[in-house]
Amino acid sequence: MSQLAFPHTHSALIEKPLQYVVEATYGTTPTASPSFTAVAIVGEIVPKVDDIEIDVRQIGSHLKYASAPMVSAAHKYGFTLAIKPFAIPFLKYGTEPPNYTTPAGTSAESLSFLLQYKQATGTAFMTTHFVFFRGSKCNTTNISVSAEGLVEVSMEWICREITTPSATSGLTTPTIVDFSGITTAPISNVDGGVKPITINAITYAVNNMVITYNNNLIPDPYNGTGLIEALNVGAIVIEGSFVTPVGQDLLLETALNAFPQTGVAGIYKFKAAVMFAQIVGLKLLSNDSPWRMGPTETKKNSFNWGCASAGLTTS
Repeated sequence: MSQLAFPHTHSALIEKPLQYVVEATYGTTPTASPSFTAVAIVGEIVPKVDDIEIDVRQIGSHLKYASAPMVSAAHKYGFTLAIKPFAIPFLKYGTEPPNYTTPAGTSAESLSFLLQYKQATGTAFMTTHFVFFRGSKCNTTNISVSAEGLVEVSMEWICREITTPSATSGLTTPTIVDFSGITTAPISNVDGGVKPITINAITYAVNNMVITYNNNLIPDPYNGTGLIEALNVGAIVIEGSFVTPVGQDLLLETALNAFPQTGVAGIYKFKAAVMFAQIVGLKLLSNDSPWRMGPTETKKNSFNWGCASAGLTTS
C-alpha cells in the first residue's frame, strides 16, 4: 500500500488562467465584484517565499538560545512568470515607466493575482483552492526572440504577500476569465518580417534579440508587520543584445568605435500593429565577433546595447 493517501497536484489541475486585478490600495485585493484580466500565455509560475528568522544566542553556550532559538522577523514574497505573449498591455506593467498622474497600465499600479487550482487535503478527493499574490509589482522583464522561435518573456515580480491556499476565495460576484477566453496565437519570430530591427534608419537582419528592463524596485518594510508596506520603482535600466551577420555595412562597427558615440533611434518590430519596441538613445556597448576555425560558423557581430528608454507600442 502506498504511504500516500492523497493524489498529487500539478499544472494541469489549474482551473483558470492566472489573472489579475488592479489594487486601489497597495496590498489589498478588491473583493466586491472584482473583474479579473487573464495573463496569456503563461507557461510557468514559480512562487517564492522566504521566512526571515533571526538567530538568538546567549553567552555560556555553543548552541542557540533554547527558549527561542530563532525569532521570526519578516517574510519576503515574489514569483516569476514565463509568458509567450500575443499582446502588450500586461507586459507594460514591467516595461512602462510609472505615470503618477494617470497610473493605469504602468508600473505605478500594483496588482493582485489570482491562482485557482485543485488539490487534495489528505484524502483521495481534490477540491478547488485559491491563492492570491497581493501587492505585486514587476521588478525585471526580459523579452527575447530568436530565429525559428517564439517571442519569450520572463518577468520577475515582488509582492507583499502570497496567501496560504484556501478553499474559499473571499470574493463577492467576481468576474473570472476561463481558459476558453484565450484563443489568440502567440507572437513568432516570423511575425516581425525580414530585417525587423532598425537602427538609425537602417534595417538589419538579426537573431537572438533581447531587451531587458530592470525597474530596481524599492521595497519599504516598517516595524510591526514583517511585510512590505510600500513598493516603488527605482532607477530604471534598459539594456539588450542582438546578433547580426557581418557584411551589410560598417555603420554599426563605426558607431561602436566612435568617441563620443551618439545615441540613435532604434525600432524592433515583433509583429505589425501588435508589438514594437521604440528604442530612444540607443548606444552600442560591446561586440563579440569571433573567428572560428574550421570554419564551423559564419562571422557575426554580437552587440550589447543600452538606451534611455524602450517603450512597447502597437505601431
